Amino acid sequence: MTVCHYNDKYPAFLTTAASVIGLALAAANAQAQLEEVIVTAQKRAESLQDIPVTLQAFSNEALVDFGITDTQALQSITPGLVVNNSGTSAQIYLRGVGTRFAFAGLDPSVATYVDDRYIGRAQASIFDFADVERIEVLKGPQGTLYGRNATGGAIRVVTMDVDDELTGKVTATAGNYDHWGFSGTVSVPLTDDLGVRLSGLVKQRDGYADNLDPRGVAELDDQDYQSYKAKFRWDMSDTWTGRLSLEYSNRNDLEGSDQVDISPPGLNRAVANGGLSGNDVDEVYTATNQKADSEDYAATLRLDGVFDAFDFASITTYWDFDLVASVDADGTSRRDSDAYRVPQAAESFSQELQWLSNTGGDWNWIVGLYYFRENNRLFELEVGLQDLLGTETIFTQGNQSSLTTAYAGFGQLTYDFNEAWSLTLGGRYSSEEKEVAVKAPSSTGVVSLVPYPFDDEADWNEFTPKLTLEYNFDVGMAYLSYARGFKSGGFNYPASTPNPLTGEAQAALDPEILDMIELGWKTELLDQRLRFNGALFYYDYQDLQVTRGVADDNGAVFNVTENAANAEVMGLDLDITWLPTDRLILTAGLNLLDSEYQDFAASANIFNNVVTPGRPGMTTVAFDADGESLLRAPDWSAFASVSYEFSAGDARIPVVLTYAYKDDYNYDFVAHPSSNALIQEGYGLLSARATYVSPSETWQVAVWGKNLTDEDEYFEDVVGNAAGIRGSHGAPLTYGVDVMYNF
Repeated sequence: MTVCHYNDKYPAFLTTAASVIGLALAAANAQAQLEEVIVTAQKRAESLQDIPVTLQAFSNEALVDFGITDTQALQSITPGLVVNNSGTSAQIYLRGVGTRFAFAGLDPSVATYVDDRYIGRAQASIFDFADVERIEVLKGPQGTLYGRNATGGAIRVVTMDVDDELTGKVTATAGNYDHWGFSGTVSVPLTDDLGVRLSGLVKQRDGYADNLDPRGVAELDDQDYQSYKAKFRWDMSDTWTGRLSLEYSNRNDLEGSDQVDISPPGLNRAVANGGLSGNDVDEVYTATNQKADSEDYAATLRLDGVFDAFDFASITTYWDFDLVASVDADGTSRRDSDAYRVPQAAESFSQELQWLSNTGGDWNWIVGLYYFRENNRLFELEVGLQDLLGTETIFTQGNQSSLTTAYAGFGQLTYDFNEAWSLTLGGRYSSEEKEVAVKAPSSTGVVSLVPYPFDDEADWNEFTPKLTLEYNFDVGMAYLSYARGFKSGGFNYPASTPNPLTGEAQAALDPEILDMIELGWKTELLDQRLRFNGALFYYDYQDLQVTRGVADDNGAVFNVTENAANAEVMGLDLDITWLPTDRLILTAGLNLLDSEYQDFAASANIFNNVVTPGRPGMTTVAFDADGESLLRAPDWSAFASVSYEFSAGDARIPVVLTYAYKDDYNYDFVAHPSSNALIQEGYGLLSARATYVSPSETWQVAVWGKNLTDEDEYFEDVVGNAAGIRGSHGAPLTYGVDVMYNF
């Protein structure tokens, strides 16, 4: 790897004292320098080191070297980020802030973007990367520039732009589990003013787990994914440039759905009634035969104008998403509480207008208007329950739709008092309305768990300010920020679910509000060979939308979400990038969290056997969560990498070794030691990649491996319900070869 590619590859902390000392001695006379990292986190191109925001950026080359191919894998190189995946539904937590379930009527707490397009559904937030320029992970509430549902932060996937010359790249991949993939991109200048960039990605892999139940699919946790994109750029005049992106993706697999029973022996209700579960990480017993089948269409039109006093941008997006999935809720061969069909659909439209200063000087500003509309539907979720005689009853939770309409106006102003001091003031006013309806199912022979028809609506208004004082000095800057984040209110799924205490439908949820105070710094030392960034932060988190399971005597489970808690979070983020020589780079990152709920009368799943010996399954009990750590918030997480480039004649051989660690965290509250399977024990993942780069830089051949120690005690998700505790194992040891050709 050449020095010019080390710019935004690695967020960082420190590896071990011994390795640092040894490498420091070897690098005493190094002359290499880190290059500037350019990001667009604040809606304009700026140096990473110049913006007072805690941000990690990963270039395309870094993602390849680290083996990061999708949004879920980002958690291994972003300390403080936890991404669980219950089948097709992403659960993204950043610095302890996140959302467990975001079905129709609810929204995630960490916003996900592809370029300028907001992805509002958790079921579409995990996707594979294709033709990506960089990824930016913004930590902390982004209430001014990104607004709604960025309480915990934002993940921005920035794709490649159209080149002025004919360029392209193709990559072929092969690996174990019969994994193969092909990706390609070509950028073509059609005229002097018009160009197009075409890209495609196809990936397939056998399942990590064999299914021992002949009624179901042969394998689970397989992959069958494809995506295609066309991006046009038209330089209409010296003033105006237009960019149109058209995207399509499709998935037909059971990735992340290898559910197994991890309850203590004999306590899972389905097992007690004759069900079977896999006894190893590579086997399952399930009657599931419905693969997750999704289609995703999107279009983004961006018009940029450059004028004497300001720049202007108009951003229009459209998104259409459809999904049919299934969930083996008990993790066994018995259909104790399986969701056979989970059909979902979402359609959204947004329009944003931005005006940005471009004259330099002491004043720097941006103002904008935003409109968003989303229609989200969850059709006739069907759950099967078997009695002791094996007779099966199909229950439904109806047909729910949710219509969201949001408006916002925002602005941010920075004034430079002098070369050292500057002040930023920002704010966003949001107005939002949600309408929800539950209708009768069209299926016959099913039993409804909720009343219908039902409809309701609610609206919310919120102002989210930001204030930042910044001080610049010779080798960097320091800043003190206050910011507020806003996650919109919403409705339960189903919205007509009766309150267990009153019997009436649940009221609409209030928004979550998060106030942050952050003290951060960004420095470049040792003649720009050492980049040392960090931030201390404090969160006051109010009206958390917390989901809990409520089980009845028949074994039916309702996921009820309430404004049930407040919380406090304190923490530290550290990032270091050190370039001792032009061949060697050390990187690492650290996140420390001290979090606790306040005045939270929660509930927890507990095995019936604790109360009534000999009775399997679980029920819910009251649980005082006051003082408990936030769920899915490890006390510390870290990432470290060593990269060294060897020479082979005129060719290059960069070798990258990466290790990521997460400390213990809870998937759910644990009310008794028998439920300790709801605790994710600390785990580390080791990966490596070695690449041969031809002298002409045209050909590359790489060998890679992930989870090299074959860690098998980590999970993609763990869930406690009426049957017991089920889990989906993380990916095992994988390895393969990539062949790349550039032109």
